[in-house]
Amino acid sequence: MLLLNVAAVLFMAGFIWTMQLVHYPLLDRVGADAFPAYEQAHNRLFFLVAGPGVIATLATGVLLLFARPLQVPLWAVLLGLALFVVIAASTALFQAPQHQTLSGGFDRGAYEFLLRTNWIRTAAWSIYALLGLWMVWQTIHSDALGGFLGLPRRFSGP
Repeated sequence: MLLLNVAAVLFMAGFIWTMQLVHYPLLDRVGADAFPAYEQAHNRLFFLVAGPGVIATLATGVLLLFARPLQVPLWAVLLGLALFVVIAASTALFQAPQHQTLSGGFDRGAYEFLLRTNWIRTAAWSIYALLGLWMVWQTIHSDALGGFLGLPRRFSGP
């Protein structure tokens, strides 16, 4: 479960960095005539890429509450879920409304607000990714050390 969660989070972290550094900065170069259709297509197609990663992150994050490696502290799983809440709240409160405004045509204020506030999601996905890698390291490091010392491996549990 942990590996599935970390894979989904790493995917989303890479995706949001691409959006932040490549896709969003280029929005102002689309052109006024083509912009509404472009933005509407973006809004429709975005979920095809991000949706599976978001759903997988949430599902595996919740399942980790019940089936996490013993080496992973509960606070780490809860922190991951809290970061997910930050991402969801930022999307609902800041980015989605700007995309709605932009779907009617390019708006400089909405565009600049989108660029600034998307750093919230970029930071949260990045921190979640680092947290996930730390959780994997905790599991591998503990099992490797235990195996070296001849101790039995620990299994998942609540």
